[in-house]
Amino acid sequence: MQEYSRILIEEYCLAHRKTKKAALLWNLLELSYSMECEPDEYEMIQLEKFIAREKNPELKEALEDMDELFCS
Repeated sequence: MQEYSRILIEEYCLAHRKTKKAALLWNLLELSYSMECEPDEYEMIQLEKFIAREKNPELKEALEDMDELFCS
Protein backbone atom coordinates (compact mmCIF):
# COMPACT_ATOMS: atom_id res chain seq x y z
CA MET A 1 0.00 0.00 0.00
CA GLN A 2 1.40 3.36 -0.98
CA GLU A 3 2.18 5.82 1.80
CA TYR A 4 0.21 8.53 -0.01
CA SER A 5 -2.91 6.36 0.25
CA ARG A 6 -2.35 5.93 3.98
CA ILE A 7 -1.99 9.68 4.39
CA LEU A 8 -5.24 10.38 2.51
CA ILE A 9 -7.15 7.84 4.59
CA GLU A 10 -5.59 9.18 7.80
CA GLU A 11 -6.60 12.75 6.88
CA TYR A 12 -10.15 11.59 6.17
CA CYS A 13 -10.35 9.81 9.54
CA LEU A 14 -9.04 12.82 11.44
CA ALA A 15 -11.52 15.13 9.71
CA HIS A 16 -14.50 12.80 10.33
CA ARG A 17 -13.65 11.33 13.75
CA LYS A 18 -17.20 10.64 14.89
CA THR A 19 -18.38 8.56 11.93
CA LYS A 20 -18.57 4.80 11.66
CA LYS A 21 -16.75 5.00 8.34
CA ALA A 22 -13.79 6.76 9.95
CA ALA A 23 -13.70 4.27 12.83
CA LEU A 24 -13.60 1.30 10.46
CA LEU A 25 -11.03 2.90 8.16
CA TRP A 26 -8.81 3.80 11.14
CA ASN A 27 -8.91 0.19 12.31
CA LEU A 28 -8.01 -1.06 8.82
CA LEU A 29 -5.27 1.55 8.59
CA GLU A 30 -3.70 0.28 11.80
CA LEU A 31 -3.90 -3.30 10.50
CA SER A 32 -2.18 -2.23 7.29
CA TYR A 33 0.93 -1.24 9.25
CA SER A 34 1.35 -4.48 11.17
CA MET A 35 -0.18 -7.15 8.91
CA GLU A 36 -0.06 -9.50 11.92
CA CYS A 37 -3.84 -9.68 11.85
CA GLU A 38 -6.22 -9.84 8.95
CA PRO A 39 -9.39 -7.77 8.78
CA ASP A 40 -12.70 -9.47 9.47
CA GLU A 41 -14.87 -10.39 6.54
CA TYR A 42 -17.50 -7.80 7.47
CA GLU A 43 -14.81 -5.09 7.48
CA MET A 44 -13.78 -6.02 3.96
CA ILE A 45 -17.41 -6.01 2.80
CA GLN A 46 -17.85 -2.55 4.35
CA LEU A 47 -14.67 -1.35 2.63
CA GLU A 48 -16.02 -2.51 -0.73
CA LYS A 49 -19.24 -0.59 -0.06
CA PHE A 50 -17.26 2.53 0.84
CA ILE A 51 -15.29 2.23 -2.40
CA ALA A 52 -18.47 1.89 -4.46
CA ARG A 53 -20.03 4.99 -2.86
CA GLU A 54 -16.95 7.23 -2.64
CA LYS A 55 -17.20 10.39 -4.74
CA ASN A 56 -13.74 11.80 -4.04
CA PRO A 57 -11.49 10.21 -6.71
CA GLU A 58 -8.29 10.48 -4.62
CA LEU A 59 -9.87 8.89 -1.56
CA LYS A 60 -11.51 6.23 -3.72
CA GLU A 61 -8.12 5.32 -5.19
CA ALA A 62 -6.62 5.18 -1.69
CA LEU A 63 -9.42 2.87 -0.53
CA GLU A 64 -8.90 0.65 -3.57
CA ASP A 65 -5.19 0.54 -2.71
CA MET A 66 -6.09 -0.59 0.82
CA ASP A 67 -8.50 -3.21 -0.53
CA GLU A 68 -5.79 -4.53 -2.84
CA LEU A 69 -3.35 -4.79 0.06
CA PHE A 70 -5.70 -6.98 2.09
CA CYS A 71 -6.93 -9.08 -0.84
CA SER A 72 -3.50 -10.00 -2.18
